[in-house]
Amino acid sequence: MVDVPGERAVGVGRDARNIATGDYVQQIEQAVVLPAEAFMPVGELAKWVVKLPLPTRVFVGRERELGLLDELSGVVCVHGLGGIGKSTLVAKWARERAGEDRNPVWWITADSPAAIDAGLTGLGIAMQPELAAVLPQQALRERALQWLGTHDGWLIVLDNVADPADVEPLLERARGGGRFVITSRRGTGWHGTATTVDLDVLDAGHAAELFERICPGGGADVPELVAELGHLPLAVEQAAAFCRETGTSAGRYLELLGDYPADMYAATAEGGDPERTVARVWRVTLDRLEEGDQTAVVLLYVLAWYAPDGIPRSLLEQGARQPLAVTRGLGRLVAHSMVSTEGGTLSVHRLVQAVTRTPDGREAGNGEFIRAARDQAIHSLLCALPQDPADAVSARPVWRSLIPHVEALADHVPPEEDTELLAAVMHRAGTLLMGQLDVHRAQRFLVRVHATCVRRLGPEHPSTLAVAGDLAHAHSWAGDYSAAITLLERVREDGGRILAEDRPQLARLLGALGSAYYRTGRLDTAMRLHRQSLEMLVEHAGRDDERTFRAHGDLLSDLLAAGLGEMALPLLRQYAEEAERRYGEGHPVTFTARTNLAWAHQECGEPERAVDLLRGCLADGERLLESRHPYIWTVLNNLGAAYRAAGRPAEAVEAYEQALDGLRRAYGETHPETLKVRDILEFARQSLQPPE
Repeated sequence: MVDVPGERAVGVGRDARNIATGDYVQQIEQAVVLPAEAFMPVGELAKWVVKLPLPTRVFVGRERELGLLDELSGVVCVHGLGGIGKSTLVAKWARERAGEDRNPVWWITADSPAAIDAGLTGLGIAMQPELAAVLPQQALRERALQWLGTHDGWLIVLDNVADPADVEPLLERARGGGRFVITSRRGTGWHGTATTVDLDVLDAGHAAELFERICPGGGADVPELVAELGHLPLAVEQAAAFCRETGTSAGRYLELLGDYPADMYAATAEGGDPERTVARVWRVTLDRLEEGDQTAVVLLYVLAWYAPDGIPRSLLEQGARQPLAVTRGLGRLVAHSMVSTEGGTLSVHRLVQAVTRTPDGREAGNGEFIRAARDQAIHSLLCALPQDPADAVSARPVWRSLIPHVEALADHVPPEEDTELLAAVMHRAGTLLMGQLDVHRAQRFLVRVHATCVRRLGPEHPSTLAVAGDLAHAHSWAGDYSAAITLLERVREDGGRILAEDRPQLARLLGALGSAYYRTGRLDTAMRLHRQSLEMLVEHAGRDDERTFRAHGDLLSDLLAAGLGEMALPLLRQYAEEAERRYGEGHPVTFTARTNLAWAHQECGEPERAVDLLRGCLADGERLLESRHPYIWTVLNNLGAAYRAAGRPAEAVEAYEQALDGLRRAYGETHPETLKVRDILEFARQSLQPPE
């Protein structure tokens, strides 16, 4: 105790307990003497105050985003999917490009209000270390806030903000001349608060470079591996570190990823942070989404089974009992950067899908939940399929948007787990692709559907026979005539016995068999089967039935191929007019009818008339069909024949060349149609050579 002037005055140099100032004694447990600095605002900082994460050993790309951080001012939020490199980007920029003229440069983990408060307290201590032991944390935090609000030239990074509302009080208080840079998985809620920078995955080249710099000599499969990982920086780093540590090649890692996905998504190199794996990073977001309404989580598990891009919102909204709940759930997924939107479609990072589809063993029911989501994805896709015929013009845009998602389901579901619903989806997709003459993709679906029907329903079930007929048709178009005929002859034998009551279905099988024989050049057999099919359909389905109409077209094609064009010409003219009335000018049946009509004119000695009709068909096809539709190449082949018949060999060669190029791309080098047109082209070229 020290002496001080004044009546009953007491001076305390350090600590004191009992102080007597007169009649009473005040018990003081602890008294702290504050230095003079505690009673004055923080002044100019005497030294550079900085706190940043340790430098990342490897950093690639991101020049555009670094440039944006240079250019933008005020509050900026870098947002994106977990593991996409938000913190790495901002740390790189703050360390190397923000400049040492900023003071302080302070990094705050901001995933909760408590963490933000702790970060500000740390800043207050760093500004005046001498007050760390004498002021409570609240006072230190307040001094830091007051300083930020009255000074400029500082940089505060708020890393991993979970909710924009968590940082609003801080942003409101500290409106000095400094700068805030925020990282967040939240992509929404920043309007009026921050300028946003949307961070995407690395491009293919930089993703491969990142892998190679961490694990040199990863092998030729590095580009394929980083593509499988969706070019996500965290996943690439995780894989590269594992490969370097274990001596594993990129190709072997791909194999392990396919065989043991759950283990590989959670695997890290020796000494790595197990919390910084793709599985753990996204688990944090999923846990947050699971709080309260479960709709967002259910939607994410359903979306995991589709292709990563171009997912129509209608897949989720159509038939939903609570459409508003779906909208809100999607909004939560978008807000947490798990899903992005563009127009009426959704996108999900392919690795998010893969992790979501993979049981993690945390809960006993996790696998059942994933399977239930898979079945819901299949059901939603089936409900979204157009009710129009697969080759109807009106249905084409919808089918184009849905086929990639049917293919994704086929990739994600092992064939032995195919359900009847999935088989129905793939069957309809296969018939659509046949209508588009995309035979190889159609075969892939139909082979699998047929195997599923045999396994689940038996080889003689009517549905199995119907699928077998479609599969044989695909074999025939693919040029495998032997497989088509073998399958159809077996189906005809069973069908004659089993489909006795379903004569139209039996007629379709006979027609498919006739078409297979037609392509092998056995016209007598083809014509007999097509006539039998047509008569059966007329009797049991009626003359106006669509199946009857198409069977009539098959028989007319047989007449043409048999050299009976003069007989077929008036019938084909009527058939082409009826096809346009039924289906419209953009339908494959209409195109085929017009092409056959032109062929008939050529057979009747009117090649110029055939040329005019075929050129019109070609123009309509290029206008109304996809640019690579095989019908275009068929028309070009027929146009080449018409030019030759009209004595115009140079134009014939040009048409054949275009047809051959298209057939090679559509069917391949060894398809019978490709080989036939190649030989015809060679003969046509020889006719252009002057005689020796």
